[in-house]
Amino acid sequence: MEAKKPMKNQLKPSSSMWRRFWSEPWFAIATIILAAAILLFIVAPVFAVLLKSFGIGTGSLTFDYYKEFFQAPYYWDALLNSVLSAIITTVVVLFLSINIALYVTRSKSLLSKSYQGIALLPLVAPPFIFSLSLIILFGRNGVVTDYVNQIAGAEFSIYGFWGVVLAQIIGYFPIGYMLVESTLRNMNADLEYAAQDLGANQRKVITGITLPLAKSGIIKAGLLVFVMALADFSNPLIIGGGTHFLASEAYLLVVGQHNLEQAAVLGVFLIIPSLLIFIFQTYFLKSSETGTISGESNSSSVPLSKSVKRFVLTISSLFTAFILLMFIMVVLGAFVKIIGINNTFTLEHFNNETGWDSLYTSLTVSFISALLAAGIGILQGFLFARKPIPGKKLLEFLTLFGLAVPGTVMGIGYVLIFNGPPFFLTGTVMILVLNMTFRKIGVSLEAAISKMHQIDTSMEEASNDLGAGPYKTFWKVVVPLMIPPFTAGFIYAFMTAMVSISSVVFLISPDTNLVAIYILNLAEQAKIGLASAMSFIMIVIVLACLGLLKFVEKKTGIRI
Repeated sequence: MEAKKPMKNQLKPSSSMWRRFWSEPWFAIATIILAAAILLFIVAPVFAVLLKSFGIGTGSLTFDYYKEFFQAPYYWDALLNSVLSAIITTVVVLFLSINIALYVTRSKSLLSKSYQGIALLPLVAPPFIFSLSLIILFGRNGVVTDYVNQIAGAEFSIYGFWGVVLAQIIGYFPIGYMLVESTLRNMNADLEYAAQDLGANQRKVITGITLPLAKSGIIKAGLLVFVMALADFSNPLIIGGGTHFLASEAYLLVVGQHNLEQAAVLGVFLIIPSLLIFIFQTYFLKSSETGTISGESNSSSVPLSKSVKRFVLTISSLFTAFILLMFIMVVLGAFVKIIGINNTFTLEHFNNETGWDSLYTSLTVSFISALLAAGIGILQGFLFARKPIPGKKLLEFLTLFGLAVPGTVMGIGYVLIFNGPPFFLTGTVMILVLNMTFRKIGVSLEAAISKMHQIDTSMEEASNDLGAGPYKTFWKVVVPLMIPPFTAGFIYAFMTAMVSISSVVFLISPDTNLVAIYILNLAEQAKIGLASAMSFIMIVIVLACLGLLKFVEKKTGIRI
């Protein structure tokens, strides 16, 4: 009898939690609906890809598709190229991010502030835009191709593995830079000053104190860049020159051969590293962060010595100049007939009815998706932060996992689930909205949870004591306080949805084409002028969103 008592005691909190969960039935129902949506629109597509890779759904369980993968040399080449390009991209991005972040955080000059803005510019365009710029510069009829060939003494080609790597470095640099810069900016400078007082020169301080303290941010930046580069499919399509990469091969298997089983196998090899990295940084990396990074300090950042400043300034100047050159090429390509061949000014590239239709569709889909992602994220954040929800940690994990799933995998999963009964949505605007919403929802969720932790519960308790009740308190007290994270989440979701391509490329139809995918198709067809014109319009729109997001962050203190 004595042995049974602990078991009864263990059951009590669970039943008590369920009673408290249903004490506010409308919040409980909302939680169940959200949980079902997360399972359907985030978890189910991933499992669908996994099951499809084993032939489930079209016949009996089989390993034939995996055998084909391991026996086909070009699939091995695709895996090797994807991993190798991701590793090289990650190493170079981290090197550039550390150097530029050191200069920006250790200098208060106008130049450092301008470099900080330029470093974020690639966020306003899809990564493949830089493949387009590289083709304008170094393509077969590129602006500087002849000069490079004369210097090299042989025919130079930007197409191939190294062209993809260069485009990925530029496109994914802001992801690594933002995390490294934020870590260095929030670091406690007292240890650096102490090391200098003990006689260490600045090189030893940076390598022995600064970088070790910032290792969690640097590792996180590296992991994110690695996953994004590994899952990149647009750059290989445009500038790969026939070189095999996993994501692009999966896309071609679906679109060109309708071989969903083999595409699912490639998707599994994309999602395994993403899942491992997501779990590592969610559960292990956070626990390894030290208080010295975010701890209070009365000291300003340690200024750079002349030799170190000269080095990081050189790196910063060269790379930011190259980023600007990439954008200048797109702008020039939009306003001249054939850049490098016929540089006559023209506006004819903007007279493109199909392009404007795709832009209108993108604006509509992105606006609705951002509205839903921000709204649902805010509601989730409130429920997770304030209500007793069984399995809360698992639901939060699954919601955030939507950010980590490679777009190619999510796109294939949506095709598998929503291309037949009971959910026939492929080719509709609704499936585009749902895909973008649940891929971006995690950002709003994190912003909402962070804001809820800053709001004292006494305000809600006072409202309840005055007879408002839980639902009226939510609308009258909580919702107004959550406007800043809602706004920040909305702008971020809208901005990223506009440049999204890897998942929605599987879901479009002629009537629901999006501007990013339309530009990709133009670039594949070497229609540089039309592609540049639509890219320019999209860059202006997303750049305005980025400026608005930074304004909201500055006013509210909420960082996305």
